[in-house]
Amino acid sequence: MGTFLQDLRFAWHTLRRTPAFPVAAIITLAIGIGATTAIFSTVNAVLLKPLPYPQPRDLYSLRTTLTDGRVTSGLLSPVEVVRLNDPTLSILRVAGLQPNEVTLLRNDGTPLKTTAYRVSEGFFEVFGLPMTLGGFPPPAPNTPPTVVVSYRMWQDLYGGDVAVVGKPIRFAEITTTVSGVAPREFDTPPGANFWFEIPMDPQGVNHNFEGFMRTKPGVSIDRVKSEMEGVMASVARDFPESARARVYIVRSLVESIVGELGPILVVVLSATGVLLLLACVNVTNLLLARGATRSREIAVRVAIGAGRGRIVRQLLTESMLLATAGAVVGIFAAYAFVRLLLQMGASRLPRLDALSFDGPVLLFALVTLVVSGVLVGFAPALRLAATDVNTLMNEGARSSSGGRGTARWLGMLTVAEVALAVALVGGAGWLVRSFNNLSTTNPGFSADGRLVFSISLQGANFRDQPAVYTAFSQLLDRVRSLGGVVSAASGLDFPLRGGQDNSLRVHLQGDPMDTEHTFSTRQRPVSPQFFSTMGIKLISGRDFNEHDRQGTALVAIVNRTFANRYLSERDPLATQFTAGYPVIDPKTVWTIIGVVENVRQQSLSTAAEPAYYTTNGQGIPRRQTIVIHAPSGDSAALRSAIREEVRKLDPQIPVDIERVSDIVGSTLVRQQLGMTLMLVFAVAAIALAAVGIYGVIAYSTTQRKREVAIRLALGATEREVFWLVLKQGGTLAIVGAAIGLVVAYAAGRIVASSLFEVRASDPMILGAATLVVVSIAILATVIPAYRASRLDPGHVLRPE
Repeated sequence: MGTFLQDLRFAWHTLRRTPAFPVAAIITLAIGIGATTAIFSTVNAVLLKPLPYPQPRDLYSLRTTLTDGRVTSGLLSPVEVVRLNDPTLSILRVAGLQPNEVTLLRNDGTPLKTTAYRVSEGFFEVFGLPMTLGGFPPPAPNTPPTVVVSYRMWQDLYGGDVAVVGKPIRFAEITTTVSGVAPREFDTPPGANFWFEIPMDPQGVNHNFEGFMRTKPGVSIDRVKSEMEGVMASVARDFPESARARVYIVRSLVESIVGELGPILVVVLSATGVLLLLACVNVTNLLLARGATRSREIAVRVAIGAGRGRIVRQLLTESMLLATAGAVVGIFAAYAFVRLLLQMGASRLPRLDALSFDGPVLLFALVTLVVSGVLVGFAPALRLAATDVNTLMNEGARSSSGGRGTARWLGMLTVAEVALAVALVGGAGWLVRSFNNLSTTNPGFSADGRLVFSISLQGANFRDQPAVYTAFSQLLDRVRSLGGVVSAASGLDFPLRGGQDNSLRVHLQGDPMDTEHTFSTRQRPVSPQFFSTMGIKLISGRDFNEHDRQGTALVAIVNRTFANRYLSERDPLATQFTAGYPVIDPKTVWTIIGVVENVRQQSLSTAAEPAYYTTNGQGIPRRQTIVIHAPSGDSAALRSAIREEVRKLDPQIPVDIERVSDIVGSTLVRQQLGMTLMLVFAVAAIALAAVGIYGVIAYSTTQRKREVAIRLALGATEREVFWLVLKQGGTLAIVGAAIGLVVAYAAGRIVASSLFEVRASDPMILGAATLVVVSIAILATVIPAYRASRLDPGHVLRPE
């Protein structure tokens, strides 16, 4: 310890003598360590921090898919949930969940639109947390289902009343009682506040439920998946129309919550690792150049008896001191950077609302500190400690033209620096391309100047289909008459909102019936004028109108994918079809009256599926999403007028109005976050590479001043000297860029699957990354080259 403290004091005094060097090194390391720590804190919060449930690794989400390419909702049916609860399986419990939009009526009568979730028996048992109060009672016949409220809603509505169980709670759709309070930490799905338990029909085949599963402790997921294949096979034997070619999809619960944010953060974390390595290389170059000027000092210490281990320890102590200072500055910068990210909207992303600098993050910063200190100190220590005294003395002599060993180390590290910069800039290019591809993807509708809100008509005034249809038709007529409104229409689910389209089987009239090979499609009920209001192009045929009502021939409008996939050899406007699920109803015949452009319903990155639209006049859901085209723009007056028109229908209906452009923009938040971070890191990488190559060339030029002066004295022109030095820097940049291209391509092969329509071999991205880095590197060489060409030979050679 005494020796260590002595080394520490000596390192401190040594660094104080040349303050410019430690300041540059500390700032460089702070950039690398700070960026890496900041991104790790997000990765830790999103991917690594356990969910607040016992044995969270045993929790999974369940969906289904069809292996024959048919369209499906991806959800589970009641029979698939029930059969997975067989006690002989390696599954502890499976439960289903279905969202249902409701209107909560507070004690003062204020309506609040929210989502209540219908869940199957054992839902809370899947997650393993004890209820705060109560729970679901055994179902009783002819009684409304009771509700479990979230901990936060218990505090908000009932002030944390411990006698809340049995108290009434009012929704516009139902008045019932509270039977329990969920655990405080429970948050599945995120933001949920109300859960109703419903029985699961063991014969039910409609796919309407999200699935959640807890496996038995110590059981491998591969074994569970194998058993689930047998379960689905048994369902397919009993219900072939529903489960034929259907398989379960199992994902960890964390993965299903995080979604595509996880791969983006992994890519960005990898990029910060490259940035940290680049910073370490830069500081290593500084230490190598500084070590060359200290070679005489090291030689004297060796000559009077210092061993190589002692020299290495002293040099590593200096590098660790620099790394510690850089880490301290970097951690404060990382904390500030994370706060900024949250203010920019990252807190709306899954699990980032609980982002914190906790123990794992600080431990990661400590490990980064140690690794960085060793990396930056290893090469200089090895270089100086492994050289004999005579060589060190020669490198420190005034007449020396610079140690060749040091020059080789600097050259190799500079090549590595340029290569890493090319790889990092290439990575930024891929994320920019991915974001650009997504943001310029045509969703199939126009978002500008459009507002949207959802309402549900319940109660005695809307007891049947004609009453619901009349109410919505009158509402649309009144909204269309408002100032600034060009048109208004409605539909069940709005694109990009994650709704659950019906998935049906289709049989084209005139084709032989083949139950083993049926077409599949989505069904979307809409009102007349929906397509024109949304800006969806009508390719052929006509739109729905007020004459398409109950009692008239059933009509449908299909999208382009439906027409291309199923009607390529037919005239769509002369085609009829039947549809249904799980079996097709041959009595219900739809006549196609139009073809419209595709709409990306699920997400911008998901291609449109075959779909047909029906008119609300021939069957309207109670819940509708109203879309309004108001080219003059959004305004408080217009919103107030819209709410007033809805209040005329029912004063208890809440109205939350959104801009369609905001809905589209919200789907790009994750990609935009990744792109922004990568651009910041790419700029930092270019700056570090430029500083690094400038330092190397400047150091090399300083060491070769006598050689350059002799060349000038013997007749070399300033132009020749300039190009001589520039060639040295250009060679390093080109060699580094060539290696960087290979690294960038290999990295692109890995990350391309996580991005949208990006190819690792994209010549534009690889070429631009190479050109930018090489250009910056050559510009960084120009200054020392110019200085070398302006040397005064007489002044340089006079001391000799």
